[in-house]
Amino acid sequence: MGRSSKEQVDANHHRIVEAAGRLFRSRGYEAVGIADVMKAAGMTQGGFYKHFTSKEALATEAWEAGFKGTAEIVRQRQGGDSPVATIVDYYLSPKPPQYRCPMVAHGEEASRTIESSGLRSVYSDGARSVYEAFMEAAKGSMEEDKARLLFAAMIGANMLSCATDGADWLDSVKESVKIAAE
Repeated sequence: MGRSSKEQVDANHHRIVEAAGRLFRSRGYEAVGIADVMKAAGMTQGGFYKHFTSKEALATEAWEAGFKGTAEIVRQRQGGDSPVATIVDYYLSPKPPQYRCPMVAHGEEASRTIESSGLRSVYSDGARSVYEAFMEAAKGSMEEDKARLLFAAMIGANMLSCATDGADWLDSVKESVKIAAE
C-alpha cells in the first residue's frame, strides 16, 4: 500500500472536521467521542492522531469552520431591499440539529469551559465575526441600537426554539423578531 497523497490527506482532514462539526452542533462536544467522529467521516479511529493532537484540537477547527460558515451565510444574504430581514428570516427558519448555528449549539459548552480554554476563545472570536457580519448588513438601514437588539433577539429566539423543540408559543416570538427586522 502506498502513502496517501497530500491532496488525499487534506481531503480526509476536511472530511473529519466537517463530520465533527455536524456531530458537535447536533449532540454537543462532551457527548461526541473520537470514535463517533471517525465513524461519521467513514474512517477508522486509528487514523485520528495522524490529523489531530487531541479532541479539543479537532473541536477548535470544527468550531472555527462552523463560525466561518455562519458569518459567510450572513454576508451572502446581505442583498436585496431589506438585508437584515432576509438574514433574520433565514436564521430563524428550521434546520436539522447538525446545521444549527454554532452560537446556539456551542454557547452553553463554551460558557462552562475555563476562561483560558481554546474553545472559549474560538467561540468568542466566532460569535464576534457573525455579529460583525450582521452589523455590516444593517449598516445604513437602521440604527445600530436596533440592529444590536435584533441580533440578540434573533439568537435568543433560535436558542429557545432549539431548547424547546420548536414549541408553538415561539412561533409568535419568531414572527415578532421578523417583523421588527423589516
